[in-house]
Amino acid sequence: MRKIFNFYKRSDFARNVGVMFSGNAVAMVLPFLLAPLISRIYSPEDFASFELFAKIMALVAVVGSLRLDLAILLPKGEKEAMALVRLSFNILIGISVVVGALFIIFRDSVGELLNNESLPELLYLLPLGIFSYGALNIVNQFLIRKRDFKEAAVVKIFAAGGNNVTKYGLGLFMPNPLGLSLGQIFGAVFPLLYVLKVKNIREMLRSLGMPVQADRKLIRKYRDFPLINSAHAFYNEGQQTVLIGLISAYYGEYALGLFAFSFRYLKVPLMVFGTSISQVLNERWARELNEGKSIRSSMVKIIMVLIAISIVPFGVLFFFGTPIFAFVFGDNWADAGAYAEIMAPWLFANFIVSPLTMLPILLGKQAAFFRIAIASSVITLAALAYSGVNDWQFETALWTLSLLYTGIMLYILFWLLHIAKFARKPV
Repeated sequence: MRKIFNFYKRSDFARNVGVMFSGNAVAMVLPFLLAPLISRIYSPEDFASFELFAKIMALVAVVGSLRLDLAILLPKGEKEAMALVRLSFNILIGISVVVGALFIIFRDSVGELLNNESLPELLYLLPLGIFSYGALNIVNQFLIRKRDFKEAAVVKIFAAGGNNVTKYGLGLFMPNPLGLSLGQIFGAVFPLLYVLKVKNIREMLRSLGMPVQADRKLIRKYRDFPLINSAHAFYNEGQQTVLIGLISAYYGEYALGLFAFSFRYLKVPLMVFGTSISQVLNERWARELNEGKSIRSSMVKIIMVLIAISIVPFGVLFFFGTPIFAFVFGDNWADAGAYAEIMAPWLFANFIVSPLTMLPILLGKQAAFFRIAIASSVITLAALAYSGVNDWQFETALWTLSLLYTGIMLYILFWLLHIAKFARKPV
């Protein structure tokens, strides 16, 4: 294990991860510093309504540019990369306007379908939310391509600060789902305003109106992103939205609020740290694959490091989640800590796997990964529906979900190791 740490200590990879994580660590700490204040302003029911809005926004935003933003890392030439940036923005604008308008028109029907009275008013914010998060994804991929890891890390700080500070500040005046939803959107707006100071970003934005390459040619070349990866990402977000909907339908707003609160705050460190590693990994592995190098040994070392640094915190969460949540967030959220204990194995496995999930894109295995995602969601959602129909206690249903997701994450991990063995950059 010491050799692994020494290897990365001397490597360019470690320095880049260090830059990303030093900034992202602040982004990880900010939500936890404000969470005890936020949890004492908003109720579990507020978090339930907010979570439904956030899931709908994420469901559309994740495919807002038809995933062509992920392709920005791949071209060898800057001209083609800039054409992808331009095309991604054009698609995002169209989807934000059209889909956002449709949700606004049918907002009352959506609220009735999801059995939530507060949701229709929140849907007015949807077009802005979709565009903001989609634009942030495009900008972030551009920064990674430019190897501007320092600015990418600062963007994370502004995202976390804008999100959580706004939620707290607005909560003092409007302690309702609207305050939470506006905070979520400002988590994308603030970093977008910040990156305007970056020279590379300003040059990129000025070039957006320049037709550098035919869009149809680009779409044909990177057709797997809109056809396969978009469907995969939409399906992943969709199954999470259905998961939230099923919990609300069978177990009510209170259970949904507690689950959403615990899952959201536990996912923050996973997303921040995992993204810090994956952003550097993606750029490095894309270069190595372009050079015809194997990445399997690098992948194994990364997995060992991830296990070493995460086993203790997740072990503490598993055994002491309830008292920790009660102390930090207040006695009203002790049950959320009990849910966190149950989800600890699931989140531990997810922490190991999530930084590696762009590997199928780099290796041209998106279709196979999509099939795995479909099978996984069918199994887990069917299990949750079965538990609801048969009136299981929510804790029992959550244990079932946690164990199923843990098994699925382990299967994906071994599958990724398998495909890395035959790593070859697709033409």
